Parts: sequence; C-alpha cells; structure tokens
Amino acid sequence: MCGIAGIINKSGVELELLKQFTDSLEHRGPDAGKYELLENNIVGLGHRRLSILDLSEKGLQPMSTDDGRYSMVYNGEVFNFMEIRADLEHKGYQFTSDTDSEVVLKAYQEWGSACLDRFNGMWAIAIWDTNEKELFLARDRFGIKPLYFSTIYDSFYFASETYAFKKLPTYNRDFDQKLLDLNKKNVFALEGSGYTVFKNILQILPGHYAVVKLNSLEVQQKRWYDIREKRQEVPSSFEEQKEKFLDLFKDACKLRLISDVPVATALSGGLDSSSVYSMVKEILSEGEGKRVNENSQRAFSAIFPGLEVNEKEYADKAAQYVNGDINYIETEEDKILSRIKSDTELADFISTAPITSISSVYKGMRDNGIIVSLDGHGVDEMLYGYRDMVSKLFYNSLQNDISKSKEYKDVLVHMYYQNQVEEKEKNFSQQINQAQKAKKSIKSVIKSLVKKPVNQKMNFNLVHDFPSLSDKPLEAIGNFEMDLLYYEFFISTLPTLLRNFDRAGMANGIEIRMPFMDYRLVEYCFSLPASSKIGKGFTKLILRESMKGKMDEDVRLRTYKVGIGSPFYHWLKGETGVWAMDTLSNGELRNRLEEARTKNEIDRNVSVDVWKELNQKLIQ
Repeated sequence: MCGIAGIINKSGVELELLKQFTDSLEHRGPDAGKYELLENNIVGLGHRRLSILDLSEKGLQPMSTDDGRYSMVYNGEVFNFMEIRADLEHKGYQFTSDTDSEVVLKAYQEWGSACLDRFNGMWAIAIWDTNEKELFLARDRFGIKPLYFSTIYDSFYFASETYAFKKLPTYNRDFDQKLLDLNKKNVFALEGSGYTVFKNILQILPGHYAVVKLNSLEVQQKRWYDIREKRQEVPSSFEEQKEKFLDLFKDACKLRLISDVPVATALSGGLDSSSVYSMVKEILSEGEGKRVNENSQRAFSAIFPGLEVNEKEYADKAAQYVNGDINYIETEEDKILSRIKSDTELADFISTAPITSISSVYKGMRDNGIIVSLDGHGVDEMLYGYRDMVSKLFYNSLQNDISKSKEYKDVLVHMYYQNQVEEKEKNFSQQINQAQKAKKSIKSVIKSLVKKPVNQKMNFNLVHDFPSLSDKPLEAIGNFEMDLLYYEFFISTLPTLLRNFDRAGMANGIEIRMPFMDYRLVEYCFSLPASSKIGKGFTKLILRESMKGKMDEDVRLRTYKVGIGSPFYHWLKGETGVWAMDTLSNGELRNRLEEARTKNEIDRNVSVDVWKELNQKLIQ
C-alpha cells in the first residue's frame, strides 16, 4: 500500500515539484520514496512505498517493463497475484521480484485494460505508455483505493489524496461552494459521484479507467466493471447458499492474509469484524494459508469507558472465544484536540465527526509493529445492516407489500436501544394495522383497479447540478429492495466509509484489507434473494447463520449496532469545546454550543452542526 502522484506538463516537469507533490503523501508510504522524469521531462511519476510484499528494493516504484515502454506507479494489493504470475510465466514473462506490483505491470503489458478483470484486490494504477504518449489511470471495482486528478492550464496532475494538491504552487485550491453546501447537508452525497468539495479536483470513479493523451490532456472515464452484469445463479436452498457463502468468505480471508509483515484485525465487537477475526483464527489453526505471517491473530479495539458507545464487553467476548490477543486503544484526553486537528487536516474531507477514534486504532497498530489490518467493511451495505435501510424496507412494504411488513418490523424494532424496543414495537404494529385497514377500504379497492402501487424511487444522482463523470452511470432498476443495496454500496454510504478508513489507516502507515469486499463474495451476495439477507428477526442473515459455531453467540446474534466512531459530543464538554467556542465564526451556532455546554446536554444535532463548521475551517 502506498501513495502515488504524477504530473504531465508540456513545458516540462520540475523534479523538485514532483518530489514535493509526492512527499506530501509520505504518511501513506513511510518506507521509501522514488521519483522519475520521463519523455524528456514532460512526464513525472512519484511513489511513496509502504512495504508489504518483498521488502527489498526490487519492489521500488516507479517500475518499468524490460523494454522501457511502460512505467507504472501503483497503490494497492492484488491478492491473487501468484496465480496471475504463473499465467504470465507460462507465456514467457520473467520476474525479478516477489511483488504483486511487477505482476500488475506485466499483466497490463500482456492484456492491456482487460487485465483489470483478472485482478482480485484493491488498487489505483497509473501507467505511462511511451509509445502511445498516453497515461492509463484505473481504480478497483469498488473504489477501495483512491485516485484524484486535476487539469490546470496545460498540466495534468494525479495523486492518492486531495491533500497533495495543497503542495502545488500553480493551483489555488478553493472550495466549490455548491458542492461544499451539498456535502455539508449530506456527508454521503459526493464520494460515489467522483466529485470533491474542491474546485477542479475530481476522482477516477470506482470500476472505471481513463486514458489521458499527451496532446489533449482530456479525461473521459469508461466503466470497466458493472455489478448489474454480474448477477449469477445461486443455489436454491438456504443451506447450500450458506455453504457457498462461507467458502467464499474463508477464501477471501485466506488471500488477504498473504503478507511478509504481521497482520492484525481492527475489532469493534460487532458481527462483521468479529467474523473476520474468528475466520483468521480458523485459517491459522488449520495451517492452510500460503505466504502467511504467523503473527496475525492480534486485535486492536477502541474503547470509551463510561460512554454508551463503548463496546469493550463484546470485543472481549469475540477475543475470548478464539483465545486471541487483544489490545485496547483509548484516546488520551490531553491529546484529543491535537489529534483532531492533525487527523482532519490530512483527511481533507467533510464528515459528521472527527475520524480520530478510528485513526487511533491504526496508530495503536503501528506503534505495536503492525502494518496490515483485516477489517469487516462492506457487509452492512449489501446485507441490509443499517437501521435506516430496514426502516426504508418497512415503509416501502406498507405501501406495496404489507405481507412483508411484519417481518421487517420484527427486524427493525430490535435495532433500537433495549429501552426503546417496547415502544417501537407498539408504534410499528399500529402502522401495519392502519395500512391493512386502508387497503381494505372501498376507496382503496377502487384505486387499486386503476392504479398500480407506487414504488419509492431511489435517487442515484445526488449531484444533479453537475454532469456524470461516467460514460455509463449506475441507475435504479425499479426493484426497491435491490436498488436500496445499489444505492448504499455504490452511491452513498460505503464509498464515503471507504474513503474515511483509507485516510485513517494510511495516515498511520497501515494497509487495510477487507475480505467482505472480495468481488466474488460481493457478486454472490448481490445475486442472493432478499430473504437470505434479512429475516427471522435479523439483518445480515446469511453471515450470521454461516458463522454459527465459529464465534461467540452473543456477538453473532447482536442486533443493536454501534461501530467505531468518535464521541465528539462528549469531547465538546472539555478542552475541545473551549477550542470550538473560540474557533466558530457562526454566532448562532456558537450560542447553541455555549447553551448546551452550560446545561451539559450536548445532543447529536449540536455536535454534528458544530463539527461540520470546524471541519471546514480545518481543511480550507
């Protein structure tokens, strides 16, 4: 995992500027930096390395093919590289390193853009073709690894983070006010669209590539991966579905354990990360993994003593079940403010709370000699794991299929705090009864004869005032249950969370690997019927059933979700709140915070509104 950067300037690239641009990403790759000028200094490629596979200098980038035609900088991991390498060796290719980087480069040399379909992993790739005078840029299927770009006058720039563009003297980095306002209103609005809050900084979209020709520097993105084309036949029985799910999940974990450095798990105490942690234990105990570092059963967990977001109880249970080693990370009160400032400046995006608690977990890993983390991201968005998703399913069923509403209700009520369950049960049951009565009314019967039920329409275009950056945008298909998953996974929540965790991990020199984001598992889950994902009182049904007997039962059957997040509302009660009062320029907001601090009642609305204003100031 690394940081990559590059410049094309028809008037010539200055080596010092390339170094400055690239070294702004040193936190992503603290082990080494390398910079090269190509095409008589018109093209510059830079790379900051985080050494994971083949720690020798043979893995340094930029890396070029033997004939000198292609030069590459690459950020990511292709986990099935050994299989692809064997195919290339059969074709006569020779290798000088044990890295996946060299395999990626020679795969492109052999197959061109079609090589992307062969890769199982996460990546952002930039390859200069000296014959065609063009730059190939590509991103993995789901956008796990970031890639930003900008065209400024007669120059083209790309980098792993928007933060790097601060280091360009020719670029006056400023907010795009429309996009900033939209992002502050909805923090999930931009990431899936390829836009950022900054003027003239865009992203290569997930599952897309672009070819930037020297003579024009135009960027036209082409979709190379489309989940809509990947639906597959699945076993008819749930038992068979479970078996295949478990096989895919186990193999995904096995591939992501390949490492020449120690691996750990970021453990929240929830179902997803605990499933990963338990599966790692099973794989290591069976001795099935190849090129696996044996020191890969440690866990790191954020704790918040005395707060309702503290999940130590469940993290303990997850670790005790597999007899694993767990390290608890508590953000020190006297360091919170300085960490908030530094984390936010590097993160360089708008959010509802600082990423400091997440970042602290990865800092704890790094301090303990860990460089790779296995995390549980991606499950909620494809198996209806969020309360908001189940709520939407419930209300859609009231309008269109009341027979499903009770089943969704039984799932939904248990996703609230325990002391709210009885009240929610009563409320939702009343709504079902009212919907049933309305449906039986004479007026309703007449209407049903002349008008079809109205389906809720998912809005996939959250930046409607701006053109799509894709040649083939993802659109709703008209099936609400499926569109909801497309929306959460590709448009809204997941793209934003992937960005957040990328910044939190890489700010501390930690590579985050995500077994649930293995494309084989994702395509399988998107092919399953909704009844295999939600039902019997549970979200993520197939995961829970697959992990029976492999993890702690209390964790496996948990229905209330917390996750790792910063308790900013609590931090505002102390020194951080004093700083916030001094920093806020919005008088009305400052008064709201002052009143809340005086009453010691800082609710979520105040906390989120205050943070968004502070967040903007810290990154501008």
